[in-house]
Amino acid sequence: MALALAGLEGATDPRLLVGINTADDAGVFLLEPGLALVQTVDIMTPMVEDPYIFGRIAATNSLSDVYAMGGEPVTVLNIVGFPAAMDKALLREMLRGGQDAVKEAGALVVGGHTFNDKEIKYGLAVTGRVNPDRIVTNARARVGDVLLLTKPLGTGILGQMMMSEGVVDEEFYQAAVATMMRLNRGAKDLMLECNTNAATDVTGYGLLGHVQEVAAASGVGVRIFAERVPVLPRARELAVKFIDPGVLMNESSFAGKVVWRSEVSEGLKNLLWGSETSGGLLLSTPREFIDRLSALVCRYEVTVAVIGEFISGPVGIVEIV
Repeated sequence: MALALAGLEGATDPRLLVGINTADDAGVFLLEPGLALVQTVDIMTPMVEDPYIFGRIAATNSLSDVYAMGGEPVTVLNIVGFPAAMDKALLREMLRGGQDAVKEAGALVVGGHTFNDKEIKYGLAVTGRVNPDRIVTNARARVGDVLLLTKPLGTGILGQMMMSEGVVDEEFYQAAVATMMRLNRGAKDLMLECNTNAATDVTGYGLLGHVQEVAAASGVGVRIFAERVPVLPRARELAVKFIDPGVLMNESSFAGKVVWRSEVSEGLKNLLWGSETSGGLLLSTPREFIDRLSALVCRYEVTVAVIGEFISGPVGIVEIV
């Protein structure tokens, strides 16, 4: 992406509070004192056969970027690629799933755009709101902060499993679908309650790629305790059998920024590198909030694991212990 953007003129308006400079989750534009717009767009192809479940997952994934900035979604536009000859009942179910996720988020579907395509694609353009004083970016992690993760890893396996000729692991499937359909709304509320300094959500670049971006943008290093990272049921075993294409892509992109200090199993290593769909939030949170996590988890109905810490350096290096 950096190569594609090279040479293009960047926005310089002082009202642009968050742009593309640090590869953040969404753009933030100051509309008026005390009110800023959060804007993002995402689109994806199906990883499950059920059109309703896919629609719900795709919408949840798109909404996540607004939550990662500390914002609340307000309106969305559907973006749909759909084969003209395909049964429109499938399209209706997909849109119904997306609409239900948007409704749960407290936002409104106000329109959209559909185009004829060879394969199904679906996502949202989301507009949210945020107090300019409460924006959480990916560039303010501080030395001494703990690294929190609010969803288990492993959803990248699902697409490969569904394309295989073998029997789908039902336990893993149900757990993966449940986590992908869960909004990051509660995680956002916990993030703000904990005065989180930096955040991002875990998607295409995987845990290691996204945390490396946070460390680099913040001018710090990061240490991850591999065995503390939560994963979906049976995910370690399945990650060896069904290798997510994101593993090789992310490893080739970020391997020079990752230092392995301890032995990590093949399955766990694949999960750390692999892409996630509708993943959790990664939060750089002041250490003093650890004692309150149990109460906050109950209040906001989220899962949280302390998986690492931010350190003084080397800058942008991810250390696995």
